[in-house]
Amino acid sequence: MQDRCDLLVVGAGPAGSTAARYAAEAGLDVLLIERKTEIGTPVCCGEFNASPAVLAEALPNAPGLDELFPVDPGLVRRAIKGMVAVSPRGREYGFDLEGYTVDRDAFDQHLADAAVRAGAVLATETVFLGREGSRVQTSRGDVEARVVIAADGPLSRVCRLAGMERSAVLAPAVTCRVDGEFGDRLRIFFGSRIAPGGYAWVFPKRGCANVGLGVQRPAPPVPVLLRAFLSKHGFVARDVQAGFVPVSGPIRTTVRGNVLAVGDAAGQVVASNGGGIATAMICGRLAGLAAARHLLAGEPLEAYERAWRSALGRELLAAAGTKRMADRVFGSDLLIEQAMRMLGARGIRNVIVYGGVGARTGP
Repeated sequence: MQDRCDLLVVGAGPAGSTAARYAAEAGLDVLLIERKTEIGTPVCCGEFNASPAVLAEALPNAPGLDELFPVDPGLVRRAIKGMVAVSPRGREYGFDLEGYTVDRDAFDQHLADAAVRAGAVLATETVFLGREGSRVQTSRGDVEARVVIAADGPLSRVCRLAGMERSAVLAPAVTCRVDGEFGDRLRIFFGSRIAPGGYAWVFPKRGCANVGLGVQRPAPPVPVLLRAFLSKHGFVARDVQAGFVPVSGPIRTTVRGNVLAVGDAAGQVVASNGGGIATAMICGRLAGLAAARHLLAGEPLEAYERAWRSALGRELLAAAGTKRMADRVFGSDLLIEQAMRMLGARGIRNVIVYGGVGARTGP
C-alpha cells in the first residue's frame, strides 16, 4: 500500500467512494481504505433509493443530481411505484412514491469500482488506527495524507480523534431478507409494540423483500422486535444484520483541521425516515470536490461546510425537527393513530419523504 497521498478517504460506503471518485477525477492522488474484506457487506440498510425526480423535489438546492442519479439499471432489484403506511390499528394510507430497491453490497461495490476507474487506489482489509496531523496510522502502515475524509459511519473513529462530535441520537436498526414476491409498493408499519419510536418496513426486491425495523431508545432489543414482527406476518428471515442510524441531524461542524466528515459520520441522514444513501452521495461529491479545490487552488476546506449546508442543510435540519416532534407522538399508539388520521396520505407522504419541509403537491 502506498505511504503518501493527496487525499485519504476512510470508508468505502456511498459517501466515501463518491468522494474518492470526484477527487480522483479532479486530479488528486486518492487512497480509499476500507476495513472490510468485501465492500458493502454485511448489509444493514433498507436498500431503497428514491427516483431522481423525487430527489430533485425533496432537495431542490442539491447540485450534481444528474451526475449521481439514476444508477446503472443493472443494479435495480425492483422498481417501486408507491408506499403504504400502516397505523397501529392496521389502517392503511397509500401514496405514490417512485424509486427502486438495490442490493447494497452490489451497489456499494459499483460505487467503489467507479472511484477506482477514476484513478483512486482502493485498499480493503485496512483499518484506520489514528492520526497525528497529516500522518495517518493504519493496520497496513502509516500514510502521509494532506487531507482526510471521514466516511467511516455513525461511530466514526476519524471524527472522534479529530475532535468532532458524534451524532447525539443513534437509533438501533435491524434488517433481514424474506423470500417471496411483494409487489411494487413499500410498506411501513407504526406502533409501540412493533417498533417503539420508529417503524418496521417491508421493501420489495426481486424474489424477496428487505424486512427490518428501527427504534428509538429505550426499547426492547431490535432482534426481539424483529422476531415478533416476522412471526406476526409469517415471514422466515435470513441474513439478519443490526446497526445504528444517526437520526439527530447533522453534527455541528464537519470540518476540523485537515479532516472532513461525510455521510453517516457527519449525521447527513434524513432523520424523518432514516434514509442516507442519496444524501451521503451528494455530500460525498461535495467533499471530494472541496478537497480538490483546496489542494489544487488553495480554497479553504471550510468551503465544504458551506457547500453541503447550502445544498441540503435546511432539509436535513427540518427533518430532524420533524422527528423530534414525532417522538412526542410515538409514545402512544392512540396518538399515532390520531396523527396519521389527521395528516392523511398526503400529509404522511410529506413527513416521511420530505421531512415536512414546505407544501408538496401530488397524491
